[in-house]
Amino acid sequence: MSDPANPHKLRRRSGSPPSICFSCKGHQERGYVWQSWSLKYADSESEDYDCDSSKVKVLDNGSDETHQKCNFCRQKLVGKDSSFFYHCSICNFSLHWMCTVNPPPLTIENLKTHQHTLTLFPRGVPLPCDACGFSLDAIFDQVYSCLLCNYVIHRRCIYLPRVIKLTRHLHRLSPTSSIVPYSGVSPCGVCHKPVDVNYGKYSCNKGCDYAIHSKCATKTQVWNEIDLERVPEEEEEVLEPFVRIDEETIQHFSHDHQHLKIQGNDNRGDHENKFCQACVLPMTVSDRFYSCIYCDFVLHEACTSLPRKQHLPVHKHSLTLFHPSSSPPRRQHNLVFNYQWLGLFYCNGCRRNCCGFMYKCTENKCDYQLGVRCASLTDPVIHGCHPDDHPLYFSFTQDERRECLGCWSHCSSEYLECIKCNFVLGFKCATLPSLVHYKHDKHPLTLCCGEKETTNLKYWCEICEEELEPSAWFYTCNSCLVTLHVTCLLGNEIYFKPNHGIRRKIDSDKVDIARNNGHTRPACDFCQGRCVDTLVFKESNRTFCTWVCALQSLNS
Repeated sequence: MSDPANPHKLRRRSGSPPSICFSCKGHQERGYVWQSWSLKYADSESEDYDCDSSKVKVLDNGSDETHQKCNFCRQKLVGKDSSFFYHCSICNFSLHWMCTVNPPPLTIENLKTHQHTLTLFPRGVPLPCDACGFSLDAIFDQVYSCLLCNYVIHRRCIYLPRVIKLTRHLHRLSPTSSIVPYSGVSPCGVCHKPVDVNYGKYSCNKGCDYAIHSKCATKTQVWNEIDLERVPEEEEEVLEPFVRIDEETIQHFSHDHQHLKIQGNDNRGDHENKFCQACVLPMTVSDRFYSCIYCDFVLHEACTSLPRKQHLPVHKHSLTLFHPSSSPPRRQHNLVFNYQWLGLFYCNGCRRNCCGFMYKCTENKCDYQLGVRCASLTDPVIHGCHPDDHPLYFSFTQDERRECLGCWSHCSSEYLECIKCNFVLGFKCATLPSLVHYKHDKHPLTLCCGEKETTNLKYWCEICEEELEPSAWFYTCNSCLVTLHVTCLLGNEIYFKPNHGIRRKIDSDKVDIARNNGHTRPACDFCQGRCVDTLVFKESNRTFCTWVCALQSLNS
């Protein structure tokens, strides 16, 4: 049969794969189907592109070694979205059938990018794009050129945003053409590799010696996808974390119903049972802190000055400081908290549960949150586990899983990396305290990042009395020759604090966190094993050895 809208013979077909109806654009499992087996396209000297029936590919047939990429969209010819393609055997020119239905424009005029009209160049060429510096043949995108200026560019680079703001720099950034002279040889602010001044880049609008590769600046993890062209720049309001009452007293935003007073370091007994509400680390003899005279609320002196809002390179949006108390969550800044548990949150940096303060993204549909320890990491990081002349930078490579050289486990999507020697450190290890106190040692213990050289000496953990791997990280006292596993000293949940309660709902039963410092190790009411960690979790008359056991028991 035939159809007036498409004067070709149609044949009836049933079965998969389904087709798109020419008239209604709906997916059809059964019906009359017409498929064109030839195509005329003016860009190849009016030759017919014959769709060789032997080259018709079904979704699961794998790739074709002869015809690998479409000459329009630069994507693979056979894959998730392509079941067959057109091919000219004379020119070795191939097109997806969808690219023939919706082909790219032959010319593009965008005076913001280039002063002349750009013409489609339907071939990949081993030349760098004048906007991003990447090869025109390696990137899966169409290529446009200006023969008058000897200018070539990816199609997606034509529409790069004109003004952007990144959390890793104070000022706005704009694309700078390779024609404009650029002073300085600063590395890229994202990947920290050299910025080639011969190609386009983003540079600071205020004249700072700061530049970023075009591709790095527009990464999904780096840029918030908002073009600020013609958007007036407004001065951001600064919210102070506290109001000073006198030299020793402050009123902190997280504890606004009572004042906090500064405490000295004259008595160790007053410190060992106190935990900072912000970073959840215990107070030590050398710490100065603020405490409430009516309750056990305490903050390190440094933690009282944590900014209410931060722009951190680890996230593309600004982060606001909140205290996840056990009270019902409130709507703030058009933000709805999606706490599964009140008084607890999950840090996206170190992948730990935490009971302290958190930096929360207030953007709609963004649940990113960060503990204050991870938020304190600067770019770059100078860590004791690596030479000072080898700084560690934030990395956002999500395509491959890197192994942390501190704990030998796979890193998350965010980690620290040395660009000189490919040393990788996860946030979990990077935020371990460098100095800690042990109740049976009068000296502070230091974090040892493993023995660099092989040794015949054997190390033993004083707590579990098991052998300690010299190449692993551990805490030690050089004066007393004490060595301890990191987990044995700090526990599995180092950001849980004793005497803290967690609730699923405000009217539900509370799970209390307590020290595991009894004369005997209690049995877990879920797994029936002994509670050997530094903390135990109690709910009603039940005791659990880990938060995982408590959670599984409450959910069962």
